[in-house]
Amino acid sequence: LRSLQSSFRLLTLIDIPLLKPEKKDLWFYGIASKRYALYYYENEKIKFMEDERSYKLHGLGHLTNPFPNSIEDWQAEIWQDILKLHYGLITERDIGDKYSNLYAISRLTVSTSNVLNRFKKLNVGKTWKEQIKPFNFFLVGFQVIEENSKAVKPLAPFTKDYQKIVYEPFIDYESGEVKEGSQYFKPLSRTILQYVEHMENKFDGERGVLKRRNIQADVLVYIGKEANSIEDQPLDVTGAQVFINEEEIKQKILALTPEEARKLGIKHRSTLKRMKDRIINYGGISLKTKEVQKLI
Repeated sequence: LRSLQSSFRLLTLIDIPLLKPEKKDLWFYGIASKRYALYYYENEKIKFMEDERSYKLHGLGHLTNPFPNSIEDWQAEIWQDILKLHYGLITERDIGDKYSNLYAISRLTVSTSNVLNRFKKLNVGKTWKEQIKPFNFFLVGFQVIEENSKAVKPLAPFTKDYQKIVYEPFIDYESGEVKEGSQYFKPLSRTILQYVEHMENKFDGERGVLKRRNIQADVLVYIGKEANSIEDQPLDVTGAQVFINEEEIKQKILALTPEEARKLGIKHRSTLKRMKDRIINYGGISLKTKEVQKLI
């Protein structure tokens, strides 16, 4: 830090340090790059810094508040539960119970003609004032179901009661058809658990000081300010295709002893138990997590 400070000192025209170290006795919990929290932990109580936001919203900031008129700083509420899960104060089942009736919903702007055209059916018979127009806000749910080999992307007119759209008719972006049903929306509980299991792709290692990963580019994907638009949600860089028998993986995990799991890189009994509980209670497990990848 001192070396970095001295480098920047040459650039400043005033006698004020550009990089001022702030020493505070805090815990750090990191999931991946730009997904971390700084906090105080004492007597099983978790507190964030009072003078500034000490947790990152990367991967959560696009979501709307699922607790209208009840919890103002809802991202802090989610981070509290993530940390409680880490310390064993709550379980994944508790996360499911708390958030399963809430859904991941984002707010976007009608910025393209393609999006505007999708609302034609909802605009029919309405006055100009009531219609959805260019640059209006609208709400979008995250696809969880495919129909006719296409993902259903729920679009709905904007309302401040975001969760309300789950129980009303919506437009499917792909087909332009009017659909209805909560089964088309992604539960917030699933979003949170996937957020916790997000893999770090930029660095090698899991704990301590990580090393930058060596990469080899095999494809170019152009992104920009509109990368979060509806059309680009399915966009992803696809690696080499690998066929995995998920049932075999599940049976292998269920049959593992703590000692066998430790030899494969699973250091804690609780991690193995959590994997087995998810298979038994929910019938499946994410094959993309760092811990499961060690067993494949």
